[in-house]
Amino acid sequence: MNRKILYGYQIQDGELTAHPKEAECVQRIFSLYLSGMAQHQIADTLNAEGLPYSAESPAWSRPRVMQTIRNSRYMGEKGYPTLVDDKTFCAAQAMRAKRVRKWGDHPALCLVKKLRCGQCGHSLRRLAQSQWKHTLRFHCDGCGMSVTIPDADLLSEVERQAAEYTPPADAPGYAPSEDSVRLTNAINRGLEKPEHPEEVTALIMQGISARYACFPTQMTATDILRLIREKDYDQAIRYITITADNAVTVTFR
Repeated sequence: MNRKILYGYQIQDGELTAHPKEAECVQRIFSLYLSGMAQHQIADTLNAEGLPYSAESPAWSRPRVMQTIRNSRYMGEKGYPTLVDDKTFCAAQAMRAKRVRKWGDHPALCLVKKLRCGQCGHSLRRLAQSQWKHTLRFHCDGCGMSVTIPDADLLSEVERQAAEYTPPADAPGYAPSEDSVRLTNAINRGLEKPEHPEEVTALIMQGISARYACFPTQMTATDILRLIREKDYDQAIRYITITADNAVTVTFR
């Protein structure tokens, strides 16, 4: 389940404020990233230390770390309290851009771990041959199929399917969390004995936030396309199948 309030923040007395523990974690993520640690390593570190992303979905992942690193709200944009100074944020973006450029003549290499055989569903293994500039070659160890596809063709087909993507109509609906139920009961008790209206108001604000967080976020076609263009393939794509005749099928999350 996705958070409705950006990690690092909380609603307190009706106002958006920094969440002390989460804000410290955000600053640590930037520090670890700038020290050279990979995003999946940062996620593993946070999980090993028992630092939850949220109550409903505690595990950190590479996409969640990536979202944190590239979110400009952390340096005080759009009314958010500043958690990371401009210099640190810009340094992280420069490092992220540098890491993206490492793909060189094969920008589609960032999709490799998502690729599956269109015949048997087995993962595709890349055949590394330097003379195949701007072209990728894969082999399926499951059925023996081989694929040769230009980087540009693979990337353009992924973007085309992202632009045409329509979210499923049967998305899950509202499901109250344990925290939401607890706050609802506390609000009801407070309304029965309104001696302290300011406390009831604070509970109502917390209850609104908790209920809102219970609504699942369904990615739209626009969200998918934005993630593809930002090269956030982990979050946007579940897997990609390729057949022997280079028919590409993208399955989105």
